[in-house]
Amino acid sequence: MANFGKDKILMFRKLGDKKAAAKLALQTEHSWNYERSNEATKTKDGAVVSDGGLEVTLQIEAVASHDELNKMLKDSVLQGFKLEVWEIDLAGTKQGGKYPALYAQGSLSNWETPANVEELETISTEMAIDGKPVEGYATLTADQEAAIRYAFADTTAITTSGN
Repeated sequence: MANFGKDKILMFRKLGDKKAAAKLALQTEHSWNYERSNEATKTKDGAVVSDGGLEVTLQIEAVASHDELNKMLKDSVLQGFKLEVWEIDLAGTKQGGKYPALYAQGSLSNWETPANVEELETISTEMAIDGKPVEGYATLTADQEAAIRYAFADTTAITTSGN
């Protein structure tokens, strides 16, 4: 079965905060980049390759909005605090009511919001990840799920209970 990008969402929280993570609204794209820089040393017997370590970055694009999470993400660049990020796979096989997820910690290294006259204002940023992302399972509260998915509504008239 093919994977669709629309099924993977990002949620963020300031590292050290106790409140629930928040979904990045109006996200258009994100990509994980894993890069290992190897250095070759030439010897008389052939090259010897040494591992330069793994570098992980998360590139993010979204339509800009005036919400608390967008402000917190921008502030993380301006003030230099670290973030937690979850990539949650809504189409993945749930385990114990939890969704498959990647979890990482890191810092946003930039915040760009070009304002083109003919287009929506967009956000472009990159997160430098500490270490490497960890696979696991993440819980979504009812409120978080409601923010992600539309709830089915019937076609009948809406009445307020108690009236």
